[in-house]
Amino acid sequence: MARYQWSQDLYNKLSRNIKLVHDRFVEGDEFNKKRCYDLNFWLYNEVYKNLQSSENDLVHFNEITTKLKGVWKNIVDNAFKNNDYECYPDEKLLVNMGFLQEIKDLFDFYEDFNEMKKEIIANTYKSCFKYSDYLKQRIPVYYTWRDSCKVEDFACKRYIDDYMKYRPAGIVPELSYFTVILTYPGNPCYSSVYDLFVYAKEQPKRNDDIYRRKMEKLAKENPRGNLLSTDMGEGLRGSEFFIPGDHDDYWLRLRWDIYKYIAYDLSPPMLGIAGVFLILYAFYKFTPLGKVFKHTRAKVRRRIQPNLNYEDIVLLYGSDESLASSSDDSSYNISYASSLS
Repeated sequence: MARYQWSQDLYNKLSRNIKLVHDRFVEGDEFNKKRCYDLNFWLYNEVYKNLQSSENDLVHFNEITTKLKGVWKNIVDNAFKNNDYECYPDEKLLVNMGFLQEIKDLFDFYEDFNEMKKEIIANTYKSCFKYSDYLKQRIPVYYTWRDSCKVEDFACKRYIDDYMKYRPAGIVPELSYFTVILTYPGNPCYSSVYDLFVYAKEQPKRNDDIYRRKMEKLAKENPRGNLLSTDMGEGLRGSEFFIPGDHDDYWLRLRWDIYKYIAYDLSPPMLGIAGVFLILYAFYKFTPLGKVFKHTRAKVRRRIQPNLNYEDIVLLYGSDESLASSSDDSSYNISYASSLS
């Protein structure tokens, strides 16, 4: 490693990051183990970035990472051996940068989930635009890798204790249906997010075992080939590694179909009818035409019913003076004398 100028800097950063991961440990924090995965990913990624410019250098990847993991283990043994938490190199991880990156993206999604959920529920319209690009990358990763979180020896199960707490479809029942329906027609973002979920659920499943078996097959076919950067996700359809996706979740699809039906099919005619009624009401209430109509209505009522209401009398006689009794004629006044006087 001495011939690489970046090696000493990487040693120093590794030492600092090991301390940082242990210092950030909080009892009961569900992402303590996830931060240890981040450190494993960081180490592999840093070495790969420094070697990837040359195929001749990449052949030393395993040698260099093995030495660095040895340094890492020694640091933990000497500085953190008696701690409540110890983060060591994970020798079970499959060393393929595509695999490591997708697992990192999945774990980052889990870690971001609660904060994102709060924002989406509080302001769905604004959050849709804010997280649209983020979700385009994370949602397909979630649905293709989610089932791997059930398997005991797979990376997700080892680092994430309760993956079901981070179900994106679980946000839907907590949204304001009324707000979404009102804003749906003018917000193409909602439709694009729905399409994204459908697309993500159609993608083939992935897991640690699929990657491992496919890498073993490629290694047999091309023993000298570089499998570090091989995209394992390509070519799964039609292969012996293919596991079909979820296609779609019925209840999620049903909810969004209801949203779309109300927003596109019911809302326009309902708004149109409401608009017509508002216009007619305005004519009726505030224009001479409306006054003529009300006057005619009062005449009709006078003919068909003996008792008229106050509004109709005003319309027929033009004022309410006929209703006032202000006679000063004393002959109509009756005086009551107290029997005690």
